Amino acid sequence: MTAAGDIFAGGCPRFYSIVSSRPFLLDLAAALHAHAGDDPLTLASTLIYLPTRRAVRALQDAFLTTAPGGCATLTPRIKALGDVDDDEFIAFAGEGEDETEIAPAISALERRMVLARLIAARERIFFDGQERWAGAVAAADELGKLLDSIYTEEVDPARLKDLAPERFAAHWAGSVDFLSIVLDAWPAYLAERARLDPAARRVALIDAQARRWASAPPSTPVVIAGTTGSAPAVARLMQAAAKAPRGAIVLPGLDLAASAGEWEAIDEPHPQSGLKALLETLKLDRKDIAPFPSSSGAPAPRARLLALTLRPAGATDDWREEARAFDTRENREEAFKGVSLVTADDEEGEAAAIAIKFRETVETPDKTAMLVTPDRDLARRVAMKMRRWNVIVDDSGGVPFGNSPCGTYLRLVAAWIADISNPVALGDMIRARFFGGGLASEARAHAIMALDRALRGLKPARGPEGLIRKVEESDEPRGERARNAARALVKTLCDAAAGLDGVTSFKERLEVHIAIAETLCAETGEAMRDNGAERLWGGDDGAVGADLMAGVIDHAGVISHDRAADYAAIFDQLIAGPVVRPAARAHPRLAILGPLEARLQTADTVILGGLNEGVWPRDAAIDPFLSRPMRAGLGLPLPERRIGLAAHDFAQLAASGEVMMTRAATSAGAPTKPSRWIVRLETILKSLGEIERLDASAAYSALARRLDAPAGFASAPAPAPAPPLAARPRRLSVTRIETLMRDPYAIYASKVLRLKKLDPPGRPAGRAELGQLLHKVFERYGAAPASAPTSAPQSVGAGEAALAALFTEEAARFGFSPADDAFYRAQITSALAWFAEWDAMRRRGGAPAIIEGTGEMSLDGPGGPFTLTARADRIDRREDGALAIVDFKTGALPSVKQSKTFSPQLALTGLIVEAGGFDEAPPPASVAEFFYARILARRGDADDDIGFAGEDASAAMGEAHKGLVELIAHFDNPQTTYPSQPRSEFLNQYGDYDHLARRRERAATGGEP
Repeated sequence: MTAAGDIFAGGCPRFYSIVSSRPFLLDLAAALHAHAGDDPLTLASTLIYLPTRRAVRALQDAFLTTAPGGCATLTPRIKALGDVDDDEFIAFAGEGEDETEIAPAISALERRMVLARLIAARERIFFDGQERWAGAVAAADELGKLLDSIYTEEVDPARLKDLAPERFAAHWAGSVDFLSIVLDAWPAYLAERARLDPAARRVALIDAQARRWASAPPSTPVVIAGTTGSAPAVARLMQAAAKAPRGAIVLPGLDLAASAGEWEAIDEPHPQSGLKALLETLKLDRKDIAPFPSSSGAPAPRARLLALTLRPAGATDDWREEARAFDTRENREEAFKGVSLVTADDEEGEAAAIAIKFRETVETPDKTAMLVTPDRDLARRVAMKMRRWNVIVDDSGGVPFGNSPCGTYLRLVAAWIADISNPVALGDMIRARFFGGGLASEARAHAIMALDRALRGLKPARGPEGLIRKVEESDEPRGERARNAARALVKTLCDAAAGLDGVTSFKERLEVHIAIAETLCAETGEAMRDNGAERLWGGDDGAVGADLMAGVIDHAGVISHDRAADYAAIFDQLIAGPVVRPAARAHPRLAILGPLEARLQTADTVILGGLNEGVWPRDAAIDPFLSRPMRAGLGLPLPERRIGLAAHDFAQLAASGEVMMTRAATSAGAPTKPSRWIVRLETILKSLGEIERLDASAAYSALARRLDAPAGFASAPAPAPAPPLAARPRRLSVTRIETLMRDPYAIYASKVLRLKKLDPPGRPAGRAELGQLLHKVFERYGAAPASAPTSAPQSVGAGEAALAALFTEEAARFGFSPADDAFYRAQITSALAWFAEWDAMRRRGGAPAIIEGTGEMSLDGPGGPFTLTARADRIDRREDGALAIVDFKTGALPSVKQSKTFSPQLALTGLIVEAGGFDEAPPPASVAEFFYARILARRGDADDDIGFAGEDASAAMGEAHKGLVELIAHFDNPQTTYPSQPRSEFLNQYGDYDHLARRRERAATGGEP
């Protein structure tokens, strides 16, 4: 034996502790090898319990590593015990005959579903008879945690009845009433099914094993190692094992060097709190715990530093004196060698620093490294960053099934079947990795692209008919072939969704949902269902999903819910929980572990990531059912015990040889608070003058920047395309003339490149649609003079009623729902009332000559004829025969200056009118006035109407004509370019083609925007 002493020598009971600075599993394996000597059967007959399955696998490797001479060896029986904060259950199957006398455990899924049903039944009382199943499933998870705690801590649930005395707030009494599910309904259900709660059966199995050892102590070696014995049943098992003739308990990192005062001051958040509670339960003193043979001697300087750092608040009065122990160079070097602290600017910077450390490890032969963090986002970021070097890192946390490709696809299908014409839900589903649509990959890509184009714009009406109509009415510029592809895909979707007809129960909807998902997963038209099922359930995530769906379908009958709109939310809750751990070919020397999985693990480099308050340690959990005094009265541990266990994990890992501790200064753009452990450690380091030496933040930040920094770059110059004259537009509307003046590049992109901005899919009706709708109402009202008021003021009310009727008739065509109507009701009412009065007033001085009319005129330019087009909202013929042009605006009106310079829309329209471009106003036609009229949010002042009349109108049209001729001549010059918004005083901050012109890029690099 490498260290003196046999752990099975001496009297019973035998309790040991391995200091945190030692490799726990390697020391344990070496000691057991030494005990077995040359007898391999001794080692094979040894039974060892460890806290986690990962620790079991690591110890098996440790036995091979420490085998004498590196020879093959028989390994002991090693089982996972499961700590109180572990999801694993104790592995005692087949340990004894009395196991058959213990009722089997109810499945975790059945427990979850039944608790959700019981909660939903209670919610009928609390929420007016409506069952909220999505919330009930989530509440069932929390109630399950409470049940686990009650059974694990062996608390009598009947004591819940006395937990809400009158001094407590009234809602706690309601909470206790709600917990009658625990008191009555759940035990009754278990009795009816002849089953035990999983946590209760776990306690029963542990006690059965303890009784067997007490009545017939095993003669072969028994070791329980690495656990803090947080559960009472586990503590009793440890006591029984310690009394066996060849039994031993090996504790992880018990502080045998702490003073009596310091030990007395230990509270729940302290790393030693769990071990202190265990010793009190076992009625042991620290002097009863012997150092493990490899842990004899004074604690290592690093362990002493951490013990000082994490000392209880009540024992920090001599911090400064204790810190003097590190004044010697030898102690400082041993304590701080290999320690580095990294504070990154944000989460990306922290992940980059860790990835760089991993990369350094890979470059060193045989060196290992592990990242330990409870932050799953950080773990995923690091794993993805390692892909840049084609390095796959084993992430023990895996991927939640709901976020896996299979789970994501199922969730997207669930969202789609709730409203099959929802363009956003449909678009998300057809882009999912598993969507096949019964098509080959190339045909599917074309069909998806065509359907995506069809789904743009306003949301279609509900149901298959609305989806089909949307496709038929779409503007597909690529021709009938693309439209046919979209039609075929929509038919496939509607055929698959036909199975939803007549579905009433949740279970039926779930079964149809799975059938639809399998059908749409198929990639070919033949045997679609079978092909789709094979694709969907074939991978690692599919295997997990298939098992989960089978169980959910078996128990789905308990969900008495028939509202299709709630189905997706309930389904999302039901698939939350299971984790997919892909069997990827991970790098053998790198690992990403959670604090639980990292217990007892060792590596050459240990990276402790996410060291921010609320992340590691997590905030003390808030019990949704019991207050802190109620938990204490019931005998349940306070939430701070979890913080103590987390602190123990931190202390054990931080005592390793090379340690890197990282955190992000900001998260999601908000400042973070460093972990209490980091704050304390930095305080000690500052007092010793060592903080600057250990702070590696700047170094890793610089490396991360260098990794992503390009070798060189040049800012893109401002675009200045000069297409040939033949490609330049020879026909523009009066509104596009304004665009040509303000942003020539937008004309180039739209008319020369023929690029068109696409609407977002499923866009709800907004102010643009409201403006179009009001224009249509005004058009119909003005085109029907017989139904419109003539001259009597009292007829304005009748006109307003007629306008309201037209609005109601046209609203659906423009995508307006009753909710939209209610939202805009005040503005609509005001606009209709204004127009009724305004129209009556205008008719007293003339009559509409043109309503929503179109006209055009031709001008000669250096490059040939140029056609100017216009669409007039309304042109009135006054009593004197002159014409007045009116343009209705729902938004802001241009100023008089803008109308003269960059917004000549109405002046140009007047030119077309006087040139006879409108058939309804043949020459000679004289334009006496033109103006913009605000139709929404009128203020009742002069700013509601902006325009020109009389000589001002004639002058404005003359200037517009001159400017147009010059503009045409300017762009008919082949050397003239189409710059992006060249006039800074008239910038448009929302240009449709600014991203194509790369305006922000130039602004960011110091160029012209």
